[in-house]
Amino acid sequence: MDIAVVICTHNRAGLLRQTLDTLARARRPQGVRAEVVVVANACSDETPALLSEAQQAPAWRDLNLRWIAEPRPGKSHALNRAIAETDAAALCFIDDDQFVDQDFLPTLAAALDANPEYGILCGRIRPAWDGSEPAWVHATGRYHIPIRPFPEYDFGDSPKEIPADHKLPSGGNITVRRWVFEQVGCFSTELGPQGHNLMGGEDHDFIQRCLANGVRILYVPGLKQLHAIEPERMRTGYMLRKSYLRSLSARRMSDEPPQGLRPYLATKPVQYGLNALFTLDGNRRFYYLIRMAAALGELRAAMESPLRQSAATFGNKEEA
Repeated sequence: MDIAVVICTHNRAGLLRQTLDTLARARRPQGVRAEVVVVANACSDETPALLSEAQQAPAWRDLNLRWIAEPRPGKSHALNRAIAETDAAALCFIDDDQFVDQDFLPTLAAALDANPEYGILCGRIRPAWDGSEPAWVHATGRYHIPIRPFPEYDFGDSPKEIPADHKLPSGGNITVRRWVFEQVGCFSTELGPQGHNLMGGEDHDFIQRCLANGVRILYVPGLKQLHAIEPERMRTGYMLRKSYLRSLSARRMSDEPPQGLRPYLATKPVQYGLNALFTLDGNRRFYYLIRMAAALGELRAAMESPLRQSAATFGNKEEA
């Protein structure tokens, strides 16, 4: 069995260095050929120099590190380039701001070997909270923030299969066997972030296609990662943009037929905005601001749907 750990990065050399450091310190899997493949996606910072320097470090003598420059901006382009440029039987995708546990690689190799019936494996990922975070990140109950600043995925200490109606893992927390790509294709280049614009959806679109094609997903609790804490991600402006764009992405890739602009879609953001305005509770206000931003993303998608439908109809006529 061969494993390629794939990291796609864009102009975040500082965070990438920390992620590579955790991989360099991680225990090596025995009897398994493993490598780390970094795809530098339209990078204009010191990332190429960092990677060229890292390749010469003694820490990588027993774990091959190589990197590829992908000039086309967009994470999906970088992901698909990695798939094309590796021949490993399994590709483990992690993000450039995530830190793996010391036993991550041996645990992954053992889980792949013991569970051949599963095409995708995922694990635990938690933010590396350090006490500097605002109170709203820990709010529970009614005012729990649905759009999180950092990925969180933890379903306990026992392995379990992830069905289609379950919370799905993120793209930085999956290991995919190569035959899955041959069966369902690669990542959609029409979805996902370009640079740091916070658009998403390429990972959930891929996972949903996998599930629709009968690919099974296994949650392995021993596959542990921590997500770096970036202060800007916990600022109000960042969270509002993320909520808006993720809602827009989710609507764009929805299987529901376009319904156009409905009155309630226009009133929802107004209602949430008023709820945020007329409250003295900080967690409650933040919750409604996030819901308002998501409703605005939903509204924009609804306004776009007649245009997309018209474009598709025009295209079909042209083909006829």
